[in-house]
Amino acid sequence: MGKKSTERNARLEQLRREQKRKARQRALMIYGTTGVVVIALLIGIVIYSIADSNAKSKTHKVGYVAGGSSAAVAAGCTGTVNDASQGSSHVSTTVNYKVSPPSSGSHNPDPLPDGISFYNPASGIPTERAVHNLEHGFVVGWYDTSLPAAQVEKLRSLAKDAGPRFIGVPWTRGAFPDGKHFVLTGWDRTQRCTTVSADVIKQFVDKHANPSLDGATWGSPTAPESGAAGGTLDVSADGPLTAAAAGSAASGDAATSGAGSTTTAPTTPAP
Repeated sequence: MGKKSTERNARLEQLRREQKRKARQRALMIYGTTGVVVIALLIGIVIYSIADSNAKSKTHKVGYVAGGSSAAVAAGCTGTVNDASQGSSHVSTTVNYKVSPPSSGSHNPDPLPDGISFYNPASGIPTERAVHNLEHGFVVGWYDTSLPAAQVEKLRSLAKDAGPRFIGVPWTRGAFPDGKHFVLTGWDRTQRCTTVSADVIKQFVDKHANPSLDGATWGSPTAPESGAAGGTLDVSADGPLTAAAAGSAASGDAATSGAGSTTTAPTTPAP
């Protein structure tokens, strides 16, 4: 009996050792597999982050074109182009812009005021003031002299509901190229259209009005003074006011600013 007991104990000990060995192997397999999965996930995250960063970086570069929506295609619009910066100096003279219309460049020290959403075709509004509005994060919808009268009236109507950062401005320095008589611009962003579309205006304003200041450092920068106010209320939808009329308009604006329909304009040029 003693010998049999010893042999049985030896077999049991051998079985226990074998069970422990198999348990260790299973654990190693489990941990090893888990480790491989974790490493694979980490690699995937890194690859995604790099790809996402590269994709975002691409959309910040000069020449990138964001595809147009179905509404944009229907209105004969191009995609939205990232333009090269043309500078941002303040000047008091007429600027001969390289591109018609400009999306950045030298401009008048005083932007157009808040509260006027559309300027009439014969208003004679200086282009240089509207370019300053772009720097402040406004969207300007330029229309040339070849845009049909019915389309001009449509733009006038839509401008009222396009938000406080949209301005319709006439372009009187010749027709835009390629039959695109209505052009939307944000600072260094341009979309050219054949016809005026409410959906296209809304989409452009939603994306490009008051952009994040982070974009000011991009290769094709966005508005460096995004969110800043408009300028002196010395114009109407029909053009520049006389000094007396400008004073009267400013007083009336201040008196009615509580109504909430018009933002009070500053009485001195904005930065």
